[in-house]
Amino acid sequence: MNQPRPNKPRSNQPRRRTRRVRRTQSAETVWKGLVISLIVFVVLASGNMVASAEGMPLGWQRSVAVATSGVIDRLTNLVSLNRPYDWAAQQLGVEQKNADFEFPVVADADPEPSVTTTTLPPVRVPTAAAPLNVVVAGDSTAKALGDMLKSAVTEIPELSITNYGKVSTGLARSDYFNWGARMQEIVATDAPEVTLFMVGANDGQSILEGDGTVVAQYGSAEWEEQYRSRIAGIMDLNQGNGRRLIWVGEPNVGNPAIQEAVQTGNRIAQEEAKSRPWVSYFDVATLVAGPDGGFADYITLPDGSTARCYAGDGVHLSVKCMNRVMENLVPTLTGMYESAGGSSTTTTAATRATTTTAKPKN
Repeated sequence: MNQPRPNKPRSNQPRRRTRRVRRTQSAETVWKGLVISLIVFVVLASGNMVASAEGMPLGWQRSVAVATSGVIDRLTNLVSLNRPYDWAAQQLGVEQKNADFEFPVVADADPEPSVTTTTLPPVRVPTAAAPLNVVVAGDSTAKALGDMLKSAVTEIPELSITNYGKVSTGLARSDYFNWGARMQEIVATDAPEVTLFMVGANDGQSILEGDGTVVAQYGSAEWEEQYRSRIAGIMDLNQGNGRRLIWVGEPNVGNPAIQEAVQTGNRIAQEEAKSRPWVSYFDVATLVAGPDGGFADYITLPDGSTARCYAGDGVHLSVKCMNRVMENLVPTLTGMYESAGGSSTTTTAATRATTTTAKPKN
């Protein structure tokens, strides 16, 4: 007969929980790993470092950066250590070769252009199955604009938005990024029906050609002439086949040095748009202006609420003020085909400044 096993007395002491020991690395190992990682990155991306250095404003800092990165790039090219990064960058479109492109020089704009009547083909009335092909291009402000525009038109299937905004670019430095060559490529390959172009915040510096030749020092009369030819060149590349270009003006900014370039670029763009019926100017600065019409970190929205209008850099718009822009930009886009009605659109150069410039909603 089996006897029942006696119960073992329970210990009053709590069971000891197994402690997990977190394995850590010494500070010396960590910093050595960081140094090695940095060296590997510098070696692999030496070509990108050269491009970034060349994009800096002219001065001794740029000279030192170009010389230093150039030495590193030549050494890594010698032993082909940067080939994997260069191949990947080319496949992903991160690195773009500047085409042999030069903007033509244009005459100064007539402050009072003659009244002309031009008949344009109507904007195609899009459908959800065949949406209007809209391209956004320009600097980081354009990139932010394009991203927000994509979100704003999610319930408008008649609009298809492609965003080609690129950080740290502009029209002044064709040696760093040639927007003329890029726009020529976009028009040829994407065939945009409407293009939104926005630059200026990075253009307060000397103007260079694609080969690095300095053609005009910032602040000189030659600078404005050269910059005008580049604005006009972007506009003219979008002429024909019923295309429309909306030149999106930069908002006023909190940095005085950048503000001077922004105001000059906005003024020239408005002047050049007046003589080009396919171009309209969208006035962002007015939409987000302060009480005095200039820069203000905080503005009062149409509903009476107050909003901080800029990010910490005083250049890029906040989400609330970008929404303010979208409230006017989206109707501008949809109005282009809603008002077409299947008939030709006739406009005059004298009236385009008022009829095509966005006004704040009351």
